[in-house]
Amino acid sequence: MIYGYARVSTNKQELAIQIKALKDAGATKVFKEKISGAKTDRKELSKLLKEIKAGDTLVVTKADRIARSLSQLESFVLDLTKRGIAVHILNMGLFTAESMDNPITKLLFQVLGSFAEFERSMILERTQEGIREAREKGVKFGRKSKTYEIEGALLHAIQQVETGAMSQPEGADFAGCSVATFKRRLKEYREQK
Repeated sequence: MIYGYARVSTNKQELAIQIKALKDAGATKVFKEKISGAKTDRKELSKLLKEIKAGDTLVVTKADRIARSLSQLESFVLDLTKRGIAVHILNMGLFTAESMDNPITKLLFQVLGSFAEFERSMILERTQEGIREAREKGVKFGRKSKTYEIEGALLHAIQQVETGAMSQPEGADFAGCSVATFKRRLKEYREQK
């Protein structure tokens, strides 16, 4: 049986292109997940590794879908090929126990794996440079904070806390929110004054 494994790092990325490439390469069952490659606990990959057996083939589109470094990649591929499982990395080739014993194939594997690791490092470096430049230009990253209307019971509770008639936990209880939320709204109220 030919198994496929597709992975993207974030929920905003799509798996469709990888899945199509894997099916075009003959994968009849595709395991897919949206999780960073830095995570060691990849549930779908773990399920795949438990299900796949000798005589099967694992297909991935690129080496970085299964490993973050050349040493990780080599360890992963050698482990599977020793179990009798072929590993087909679409942009590198097909690797089996026999081919991994061949010095020329092993050298080619390491050279291609090194290029994959180099490419990943360059992407990371360019990304960091872009973020640094954007910050220097004043771009702020992260979620934008919301502005809240301080009114009704919340406004009354804040006014009571400001006059000392209520404690902050009492104000939070009166406003029907957590103490942490109440403290944030109190801070915003004070900044507006």
